[in-house]
Amino acid sequence: MDISDTFLRYAGWVEDKCPLYATVAEATATDDHLLDIASEASVSQPEPELLLAAVHSLLLQGRDHPLAQFYPTCNRNGPDEDPVPHFRDFCVTNEDTLRSIIATRRCQTNDVGRSAILLPAFEHVSRIAEHNLLAQIEIGTSAGLNLNWDQYQYEFDAIGEIGKSDSPVTITTEVRGDHRPPFSQDLPTITHLRGIDLHTLDVTTEQDARWLHALIHPNQLRRHQQLTGAIDIAREKQPSLVEGDAVAELPTQLLAAPNKADLIVFSTHVLYQLEESTIADLRSLLSDHSTEQPVHWLSIDPDEGLGRPTYRLVTFKEGDVTESQIAQFESYGNWIRWQGA
Repeated sequence: MDISDTFLRYAGWVEDKCPLYATVAEATATDDHLLDIASEASVSQPEPELLLAAVHSLLLQGRDHPLAQFYPTCNRNGPDEDPVPHFRDFCVTNEDTLRSIIATRRCQTNDVGRSAILLPAFEHVSRIAEHNLLAQIEIGTSAGLNLNWDQYQYEFDAIGEIGKSDSPVTITTEVRGDHRPPFSQDLPTITHLRGIDLHTLDVTTEQDARWLHALIHPNQLRRHQQLTGAIDIAREKQPSLVEGDAVAELPTQLLAAPNKADLIVFSTHVLYQLEESTIADLRSLLSDHSTEQPVHWLSIDPDEGLGRPTYRLVTFKEGDVTESQIAQFESYGNWIRWQGA
């Protein structure tokens, strides 16, 4: 798929989520100059998301331009006119800065709404685990905000509230389908937490905190509010993060986990950015380590990318492998459909 088709595909996906982004992404697909700016993205990084986030970041930084009037995050409601000419002018005016951001930043949308799928997934693993304790390692952790999943409050319709009632983060999720996800007011006991990312983000810095906001669609103010609360928590309860290649760092982190705990290695929207050979290497590492302790690998099917992702569980024990699909969910945790037992 060439870069023009990538923008068209993204425009179709984002249309019902952020009409502004759908409009400018579709226009970018036929604009050679804008496509050339977006092409600064590193290999495996999604060009539409990076171009849009780079623009959003500069606007959040206070860059004065008429384009800001289309962005609710800039305290504007949006005029009834075509945003495309303003978007193009902003990109051309700020071309050098945008190229630098796109070339050096990564799509690291650390959306805490995805903890809505992690909560029942972790509970599911705790019920089939050999040990009472769980150790967790997140691949593609970004700023590690989902490592603080036990610091949030959850509201699942027809089920009720779970988690910390005084949390500044409340994640509201619709439960679809006939199967009730596994929940408990007593959250699983986690004895070890680590996050790995090629480029970790530090939310104590204004630049990285702003980049996380820039990655969120400007019209989705609830997600921005959730992120603000999650950043506040992370600044008080900083997760332990390791910067480096997942395949290179994972052996050390696996050995560092307590052997009297079942080990969960998890990610959300990460594997689609990795090469097939890298995913195969990860699988081999986890299988090899399962001779030391059981390993439960939670991830999205890497072939899905955009759409309605399926969360899968692969369990390695003494080198043996069992695999199952446990749930479908909306990318930002607005709904989940449980499929597991």
